[in-house]
Order: sequence, then C-alpha cells, then structure tokens
Amino acid sequence: MTPGPSLHPRATACGKVIVAGEHSVVYGYPALAAAIPSSLELTATPISPEAAVQLRIPAWEIDVALTPDTDHPVARAALEVVGFCDGPLRGWSIEGSTTLPSRAGLGSSAALTVGLARLCLGQDAPLDTVVQASLAGERVFHGEPSGIDSEVAARGGLLRYVRGADVEVIPLRHPLSLVVIPSGQPRSTADQVAKVRVRHDRFTMVVRPILDALGALVDRSISAIATNDLDHLGELFNIAHPLLASLDVSSPILDELCGAARDCGARGAKLTGAGGGGCILCLPPDDPDALCSALRDRGLTPVLIDLQP
Repeated sequence: MTPGPSLHPRATACGKVIVAGEHSVVYGYPALAAAIPSSLELTATPISPEAAVQLRIPAWEIDVALTPDTDHPVARAALEVVGFCDGPLRGWSIEGSTTLPSRAGLGSSAALTVGLARLCLGQDAPLDTVVQASLAGERVFHGEPSGIDSEVAARGGLLRYVRGADVEVIPLRHPLSLVVIPSGQPRSTADQVAKVRVRHDRFTMVVRPILDALGALVDRSISAIATNDLDHLGELFNIAHPLLASLDVSSPILDELCGAARDCGARGAKLTGAGGGGCILCLPPDDPDALCSALRDRGLTPVLIDLQP
C-alpha cells in the first residue's frame, strides 16, 4: 500500500505587532509590522491511521478534530490549510505550545495557519507557498484578511507591506525595543474591519483623509526607526491612536492603557492590530525594564519585544 501524506515533526511561526498602518492597509496603503519571534511551536506525532487529525493548543483552549463535518472555526481553518498543502486528514496528533494570547491582535491565527502549513510542507518550505497556505485558513477567521499577519508569521523581522505588492524587509540599523500590553479584552478582527468598512462607505470623504494619514505614518515611522529618532517615533504613535479611535476601533480600556503607559514613561502608545480590545503597543524610554516594572506595579502584564539588527 502506498503510504499517505505525512507531517513534519515540528514547526514554528511568529506572532506580530502592527507598528503603523492598522486598517488603512485594507484599503491599499502600506503597513509596518514587527515579528514576535518563535511565538508558536507545533509538534506532530503519529496516532492510529484511521483516527482524524487532532489539534490541541492548551493555552488557547483548543482541542478539536479535523473532520469534514466540523463547524468549529479553528478546525475549519486548519482543514483549509491542510487541504491547500495536500496534507493528511488522519493518523496524526498536533500539539501546540505558545506565548501568544489568542484574539489579542498579535497574529495568533496567522501563527497557527503558518505553523500548520510548515508541518505539512516543512519548516524551510518556500515562503510564498507558506503564506498562500496560511491565507486559505485566515479567510475562515477574518473574511477579508490584509495578508500582513501571514507574511510576518512566516518571514519574521520588520516588514513594510502593501496588499498585492512584494513585501519589503526593513533592515534594522539599531536595536528597537517595543512593549505590548494586553487588555484582556477579546475582539474579532473581522468585526472591526467590517465596522471600518461601514463607516468608510457612509462617510467616504471624511474617512479617506484619516486613512491617508494612517498610511502616511508608515514611511515616517520607518524613517524614524532608520535614524533611531525614538522621540519622533513615539510622537507618531501618539498621533496614530486618536486617528484609529476616530474610526471607532478603540475602546475605553485601550484609551486607558495608552494613558497609563505614557504616565509610566512611554514615549508613545497606540492600539495595535484591529482594535476593539486586544493590545496596545508602546515605545519605551531608554530603560524599557523601568517601564515594564512600573506597568506591572499597576497590575498590568507588559511583554517586552527586543528587535536586533
């Protein structure tokens, strides 16, 4: 008997934070994203050849079987990825360990779909193929994903992304520290994207200049990073947040967290990702540990991201 398709034993994928360009990226403007390295690890082990593939990620409370009749969104997304890759639907158990919270705007679903693609195709599979496989699953979760999460989850690093164009890797000349603060409030990317679409379609002449401004922030942010002008970058963060709030994708807790971060010494703070909940991103002072300590004293759980040249 010819053996069926198999899985590779291990795969990893990155999380992400959007540094600039949330929501405007959906409308053809650029976005700037940074990877959270090695945020998800998947391991595959053989089980009974007749048993459906099992996917378990305890940190995200995921325990599903990949069966054709499933209505579980994670299982349906996983089936899309595995089907795209001609992977197996029986005979394997997949276990995941992760440092990412789910539904927090940190690219957890893209990390999952990229990880699954790499289990099927190999950790060193062509990046474009991995991204396309990831997007097959991301459409289940988000309806109309921009694609940036999948690109960052697969490629890592700091990326400038424009929908439909080649990804531009932004080289770092200096170390860059960022701090993510989870709000603990879940949200749906698809719901937030749809909310902006409704506002855009109702008030196009008002909303388009906001999107123009959010798009313009991207290249200004890249320039500030290139010259290590962190005060300038922090000011851009502080401009971005109220622009995003005007699109109705902030929330009281996100506004409160941005204020708390600035009170504790952050150069700037903004929501990151789709908004409505999830996380904020802040730019720390020269001593990021001092900011993190001050935030922890307020009962928050900051996550420090150190990006190196």
